[in-house]
Amino acid sequence: MRPEPRVTAVVVSYNRRTLLESTLRGILAGSMVPQTVVVVDNASTDDSVPFIKAFAAEHAATGSETTIELVELNRNVGGAGGFTVGIDRAANQLQADLIWVMDDDTEPLRETLSAAVHAWRSYDPKGARRPAFVASTVLWTDGSEHPMNSMIERIGAGPGRKQRAAAVGGRSIRSGSFVSLLMDGDAVRASGLPIADYFIWNDDFEFSTRLARWSDAIQVPASTVMHHTKQPGNTDADPGPRFYNDVRNKLWVFTRSASLAPWEKVLYGGATARLWLRTLKSSQDRRTLAGRFLTGVRDALRPPRSNAEVLDQLWTLTRDQQSADPVPAVLPEGTAFSLLMPVYHGDTPERFYRALISSTLEQARPPAQVVIVRDGPVAPELQQELETLTRRLEQANPPIAVVRLDLETNAGLTHALRLGLRQCRHNIVARADADDVSYPHRFARQLPLIEAGADVVGAGMNEIGDDESRVLARREAPVGAHEIRRIAKLRNPVSHPTVVMRRDAVNGAGGYEYVPLAEDYWLWVRLLKAGADIRNIAEPLVGYRVSGGAYQRRGGLAVFQAEMQLQARLRGSGYLNFLEWARNVVVRGGYRFVPRAARTRAYRNMVSGYPNSVGGDSTTA
Repeated sequence: MRPEPRVTAVVVSYNRRTLLESTLRGILAGSMVPQTVVVVDNASTDDSVPFIKAFAAEHAATGSETTIELVELNRNVGGAGGFTVGIDRAANQLQADLIWVMDDDTEPLRETLSAAVHAWRSYDPKGARRPAFVASTVLWTDGSEHPMNSMIERIGAGPGRKQRAAAVGGRSIRSGSFVSLLMDGDAVRASGLPIADYFIWNDDFEFSTRLARWSDAIQVPASTVMHHTKQPGNTDADPGPRFYNDVRNKLWVFTRSASLAPWEKVLYGGATARLWLRTLKSSQDRRTLAGRFLTGVRDALRPPRSNAEVLDQLWTLTRDQQSADPVPAVLPEGTAFSLLMPVYHGDTPERFYRALISSTLEQARPPAQVVIVRDGPVAPELQQELETLTRRLEQANPPIAVVRLDLETNAGLTHALRLGLRQCRHNIVARADADDVSYPHRFARQLPLIEAGADVVGAGMNEIGDDESRVLARREAPVGAHEIRRIAKLRNPVSHPTVVMRRDAVNGAGGYEYVPLAEDYWLWVRLLKAGADIRNIAEPLVGYRVSGGAYQRRGGLAVFQAEMQLQARLRGSGYLNFLEWARNVVVRGGYRFVPRAARTRAYRNMVSGYPNSVGGDSTTA
C-alpha cells in the first residue's frame, strides 16, 4: 500500500475577500483536504488580511490537522508572482508530494481534490508514470463549462497516453490553468517555478506546458470547480489593458520559453495570431487596443526579469536562500548513511547474496541502514535469501537496520528508487544493484568526499562475469568538474551502481523521473544545471556484472526510440545546443544498430580511460 501523498493547496488572493472565503470553505469541506493551505495575499487593500488571520485562528481552534498559512506580500506582483511564491513554499520548503493551486475566485466542490488525487494515483497502477498535473473541469456559476478555462486534447497524444487517461476517466491534455490544477511535486521541483515577470495571463500556460513538455497530463471531469468570474467570456472578450500582458507574455512563450516544441510554437502561434485579429476586429476602441498590442510586442523584445529580481524585498526563493545559507555543507566525519538496493525477479539468490554482503558486512565503513525494495514477486529461492540476509544484517555487530518494501507488481527502477529514497532515514544514500559487487573500501573512499561537501560521488567500475576475480574490462569515470560537464554532453557521466548521494540534493532536483533507460542520466543533468557538486573517483570501486546480455540490451529499435526521447529532452531543456544534439542523434542513435560485438568494443573503448583520470588526488571536482 502506497502512503497517502502530502498535499499543499496554494491560493493567491487580491482584494476579493468574499470570494476568498468561498474558496477556503470549499477546500476545507472536501471529502479529502490538504495538509496545508498556503494563502498568498498580493498586497490587498480591502479587509482580506484580517479575514485570513481570523479564519486561520478559528480553524486552528477546531483541532483540524489542516494548517492555514498566510504569506503577506507588501507589493502586488500579480498572479504570476503570487503563484511563484506559493509554489516555492509548497514545493521547496514544505516538500509537498502534490501542489493544488487556484485563484481566489475558484470554489472547489466536495470531490474536487479527491477525484484529482485518485486519478493521479491510479494513472499507472505500477507507479512509474505519473501525470505532471491533473486539471479539474472548470464550470461557470450557471453550470456550463467556462470557456476561459476550457482545454483541448493533446495533439499527437498517441494511443498510450489516451488509454492511460481514459482508464482514470480523463483525457490527455497539454496545458492547464491555475484554476484548480493539481501538480506533481517532483515534476515542479524538476522544472522550476513559474515566471513571476508575467504578472498576469499566460503564466499558467507557460508553466503547465513546461511541466507537460515530456510528461503526461490529464483533465478529469470528476474533479469539478466553479470559477466565479463576472462573465463566462474567453480571454478575447474585451481584454482591456490586459491585452498588453496577453501579447507580451504569449510572445515570451514563443520566443523565450522551452515549454513548447518548435512545431507546437508554430501551431499555437498561428492560433494566437487569429485570436488577436479577432479581438482587434471586434473591439469598440481599436486604436487603444492596437497601441497596447504594439507596446506588448515592443516589451517582448527583452527577456523576462529573473524571479529573484521581481520578488526582491518580498520573498527570498528557497534556492537563493540555500545558496546564501551560512551553514556549510560539510558533514561530520563518520556520518551515518543508508544503502538503497532494489531487487526483482531477474536477480539470482547467489548474486543478491554477494551484492548485499559486499555492500554491508564486508565494507570497511558499512551503512547504518539498508533499504531493500523487492520490485514485484520473486522466485521462492530469492525470497528465502531475502529473509535470511535480513536477519543476518539485523543481528550483526553493530546491527544494521533493514527496511523492506515488498511491491505487489514489478514497477521498474524509477518507482522502486522513489519509494526507497523515502524510506532512507539518513540524508546520505548509497546505491547498489542486486547483482554487482562493492569492493571493501568503496564507501571509505566515497563518503569523505560527500562529507566534504559533494552532492553526488560516483566511481569507476570493473566489468565482471560470474567469476568476479576476472576483470573483463575497466570503466573509468570522468574526473573533475570540467570533464564531468563535458562528458555529460555526450553520455552519462556517472555510473548509477556506484553512486553515493545526498538525498536532499536529489529531492531538490525533482528526484527520479520516468525516462526510459535513462532515469539516472536525466537526474545528473538536472543536478548539474542546478549547480550541484558532482564528483567521480577514477578508481574502480564496484564490480559490474555484464553477463546475461548487458550489451545486447543496448541495441535495437526500442532502445533507439528511448535514446531519441532522451536527446529531445536534453535539447529541449537547453542542455544541448543544436550541433551537440545532432552529433548525439547520429553517434548515439547509430550506435544502437551496429552489431553487438562492435557495439561492445566501441563502448569499452569510449569508457576505458580519460587523460586526467589517473593518479593521486584527481578524485576531487
